[in-house]
Amino acid sequence: MRKTICFFFIFQLCLTQMFERTLTGYGYAIKEDPLISAFKAIIFHGRNSDWQKVGDEIQSITDRINDIYTAFNIDLLPQIKQSILQRDFQGLTNKMANLVFHAIREKFHYNAQEKLKIFIRAKVRLRLAEEYYTTLLAGNVKCYDIRHKTAIHEKIYHSFVLARNTLGSRGFFGSGAIEPDVNEFEELTNEIESLLLQVFPYFEK
Repeated sequence: MRKTICFFFIFQLCLTQMFERTLTGYGYAIKEDPLISAFKAIIFHGRNSDWQKVGDEIQSITDRINDIYTAFNIDLLPQIKQSILQRDFQGLTNKMANLVFHAIREKFHYNAQEKLKIFIRAKVRLRLAEEYYTTLLAGNVKCYDIRHKTAIHEKIYHSFVLARNTLGSRGFFGSGAIEPDVNEFEELTNEIESLLLQVFPYFEK
């Protein structure tokens, strides 16, 4: 129980620091991914006990929740709604982090399914997966590293860097093209998922 409370406290501390930076630092015209924007807003409104706005934000990303159900047959919406009904901020935070984890998995899944054959699409998916991690989960992974004297964030980041190289290259007008390495991509992304599950053992998979 004490470990759970400690974990939640550190998670909230990391989120607070992250949102203070992002809410004041996005004055320039860069459009965020809807999942990232909604995640930030949900945590912000949940912390302030504005459950109506939390529900509205969840409604805005039901398509993303449905995408995860389509890919993995995992329906996170009832669990999220239950946390809202119970006004359980800790539970909501955990469910939203789980949603982000599956959003990352979804990008990996479809890239592997397409065998990285469509370079631009594969590149965009991987970039989004990395953005979901660095923006929404990395802070808590770093906190975990501090507490446990591990280097999981560094390993995850390094795996993302190596995964970029597995996409291959279209070359210059076809000259010097490099074929993608699907097997290496799957090994690296499976490693990322395993490392995240080490930090977030309550994630459903």
